[in-house]
Amino acid sequence: MRMRIQLIAFALMLAAGAWPASALAQSASPAGITVQVTGFRNNNGLLRCSLWNGPTGFPRDDSHIWKTASAPVRNSSADCVFSGAIPAGDYAVTLFHDEDSSGKFKSNMIGYPLEGYGFSNNVVPQFKAPVFDECKFHYDGSGMKQIPIKMIYR
Repeated sequence: MRMRIQLIAFALMLAAGAWPASALAQSASPAGITVQVTGFRNNNGLLRCSLWNGPTGFPRDDSHIWKTASAPVRNSSADCVFSGAIPAGDYAVTLFHDEDSSGKFKSNMIGYPLEGYGFSNNVVPQFKAPVFDECKFHYDGSGMKQIPIKMIYR
């Protein structure tokens, strides 16, 4: 009987020692926001994504962009990944297809887009740029949130 109690105590110690390692492994799972973009008209250039953490300046004032990411276009799709410390909150994404890798969104003299673009929630603007509330989504601060967006070309 005494041997059985010692064996159970030893098993409990082993289990207790393994618990922090498994808890650490769970907290090390990837966290952030992945923007999955489809519908590119070609595989040229880069996808440029901007993550906004509030309505100030959205979507035109680049000085208020919270994070940026870019990715090469392959097979008419690309993913931008925003990782690291992203707290829970409301966010919005703007993006464009930088076909010539210039880093600048191209439009003509009257502002008509010459490159593809998109917004979170797949908002398609009609006569004006969308507002933050139309494009916002909530991120709970854990796990990897997937945001699908279809590219718009005019």
